[in-house]
Amino acid sequence: MNGLGDALPKPEIYYDPWTSGKCYFVKNDRGNYIPVTEGSLSRMLKGAGFATDVGKRELLSELDRYLNEIQTSHDVDYAGPLAGYKVGHSEMQNRRILVTESPRFVETHEGPWPTLERLFANLLVPPDESDPDKKIGRTQVDHLFSWLKVSIAALRAGRRRPGQVLVMAGPGGCGKSLLQNMLTKMLGGRSAKPYQYLTGGTQFNSELFHAEHLMIEDETASFDLRVRRQLGASLKGLVVNESQRCHQKTKPALTLLPFWRVSITLNDEAENLMVLPPMDDSMQDKMMLLRAYKHEMPMPTETLEQWAAFSQVLAAELPCFLHFILHEWAIPKELRCNRYGVTHFHHPELVQMMSVLAPETKLLELIDTELFADGRQHCLRADGIVGFEGKSSDLEAKLCAASSSVAHEARKLMLYNSACGQYLGRLQRLYPERIESRVLKGYTLWTIKPPKD
Repeated sequence: MNGLGDALPKPEIYYDPWTSGKCYFVKNDRGNYIPVTEGSLSRMLKGAGFATDVGKRELLSELDRYLNEIQTSHDVDYAGPLAGYKVGHSEMQNRRILVTESPRFVETHEGPWPTLERLFANLLVPPDESDPDKKIGRTQVDHLFSWLKVSIAALRAGRRRPGQVLVMAGPGGCGKSLLQNMLTKMLGGRSAKPYQYLTGGTQFNSELFHAEHLMIEDETASFDLRVRRQLGASLKGLVVNESQRCHQKTKPALTLLPFWRVSITLNDEAENLMVLPPMDDSMQDKMMLLRAYKHEMPMPTETLEQWAAFSQVLAAELPCFLHFILHEWAIPKELRCNRYGVTHFHHPELVQMMSVLAPETKLLELIDTELFADGRQHCLRADGIVGFEGKSSDLEAKLCAASSSVAHEARKLMLYNSACGQYLGRLQRLYPERIESRVLKGYTLWTIKPPKD
């Protein structure tokens, strides 16, 4: 054995057996790990002094022996950036992983941030606010700042903590996309687009694990109720579950523990809000629903030069704002929440618009169209009063029947077996004067009264 080789320091190198080609990872001069081929690695090791000649009583050179050692002792199950983690080697879920680069945190310091302060106020305070205390606007700012404090503090401390999906709905050109892009800088400088994966468009999601900020924008989304329900189920999984399934093409899936925050921006017209998941009971506390307003920008932005100057000012003020959020902002007591750190907030105007588009509202519209339109009297209850009485399955069968005038829409609405019953339960809470229920012999019987003239 070559004595010189025994004395050589062995560089920190890792091997990913699931990757063909560039399957070795070495540190570059910036402290990150980069993938290299075996040929490139051999050249590096030669330069470091590892011998390539084979001794008389040896079968392998010193360099080849070290390559074997790397493959058997420094192999990893995952190699790549990992949301919320600094560069380095560790174990996770009984797997050896290599984080190849760290998030890029903005250095914070004390100082004023007047342009950012005005930007936040412009976005979240109505321009025609009649309330002298600006209650809605102040409430939205308080919730956003508190959400940011919980998220940024946990990320910088290396701790996972669930956080609501942040939704901002407002008119085009109001600055909501600008704020969304600034969130990326506040959350480590990395973002990814999860929409296709969250809605079942692909089973591969490894690129999402490379970024702390997952962004959804309105131009990519679908109005289809099935897609919206799939999105809601997936978002709940991101918000609540610590462990997430990572699946990359050509590699076996594995479970990792990323740190994620999700933001959604969209226009505030009723039809645009239809891309959001239906706001059922299980989704209520998992979304922060803010309304954005359109004001003049804090600085002129008409020309490229003006926009560049505006961007420079925002970048210069960001360290001061982050210092304020992390060290000066105190979450108001009434907004604190054990699970998420801050309670959810739903802007009442957006809630009202979304309720009009909710599937239960659509069901009531179909009921009124098919059962009660034009003074129809065929829907008599057992006591002779006009209305419907029966199980939810009976109502579903009536609405979806071939003879029904709303059959096509009703079938699209009844996506699963219990859908009709769940929608009736929500309608009962909203319209108790029209929807009633009672249990008879283990079955829930629903009574639906016609609308008042």
